[in-house]
Amino acid sequence: MYSVIIPVYNSEKTLEEVCTRVIDLFKDLTLPVELILINDGSKDKSWDIIKQVSSLYPGQVVGINLARNFGQHKALLCGFNHCSGDYIITIDDDLQHYPEDIKCLIDEQSQTQADVIYGIYKKKKHSFFRNIGSNMLTMIFLKFANTPAQGSSFRLLTRHVTDMVKSYDSPFIFLDEILAWYSRGHSFAEIRHENRTEGESGYNIFKLTAYTIQIIVTYTVLPLRLITWFGLIAFIVCLFFVSFFVYQKYTVGAELGFTALIVSVFMSAGLILFSLGIVGEYISRLFVIQSNRPPFIIKETVK
Repeated sequence: MYSVIIPVYNSEKTLEEVCTRVIDLFKDLTLPVELILINDGSKDKSWDIIKQVSSLYPGQVVGINLARNFGQHKALLCGFNHCSGDYIITIDDDLQHYPEDIKCLIDEQSQTQADVIYGIYKKKKHSFFRNIGSNMLTMIFLKFANTPAQGSSFRLLTRHVTDMVKSYDSPFIFLDEILAWYSRGHSFAEIRHENRTEGESGYNIFKLTAYTIQIIVTYTVLPLRLITWFGLIAFIVCLFFVSFFVYQKYTVGAELGFTALIVSVFMSAGLILFSLGIVGEYISRLFVIQSNRPPFIIKETVK
């Protein structure tokens, strides 16, 4: 039994085709499948489309309407809590992934028996700046966390992994890092990636930047490492200047300048405030985690 989870956000023009192609593929493969459609606070008619698809395929499609927009990763976590398949596939709703390439993931898993199979692209059809940001984030997590160097939102997971992930209770969720914690191995399958033909991505440059900062602070110690090294370098530079001024004082009798004093004060104050800000980010996350807020809230369900 396979469960295909699709987080839905403003995809009224593509959703029905995605669902039809997924169901037709599994019909051709003669494999049982269920669709879990998570409406993540869409502002268009996506929920109406979900109810329509559910009525077309009774008993095969589950639609879940979240109370508001919680984000793609929390929507997927919701899907994990409502799927029943032995294998779980996650795919986007915008047709940039070919539903027919699900077979590539299934074939790779049958050969490797890995817990996580990522679909990787020959060439990403995202914007130039989004590709740069994605590559930078990949390098950071490869160095300071456990996330694989390659990956995408098009993946196949075993039931073992999703059951472990369901127990992860935190308001801050970066699914790929959590999967890396619990999986007993991962592999990759080459897939196609198409240009977006309808609508716009839910991730603009500002959302991507904010989300990147959030997951770096939540899942890595990189900011704290930067504070340590920046503080050490600043100390060494200031020590050099102090030594220079003392040398000037006792060799040529130069007076310590007001400019040098102001620079030192502002540099030290800026470094302290910057450091306190990063430490505050970590403390605020501890506070939010202790508040036990649910990662998502379900408004309505259809089957």
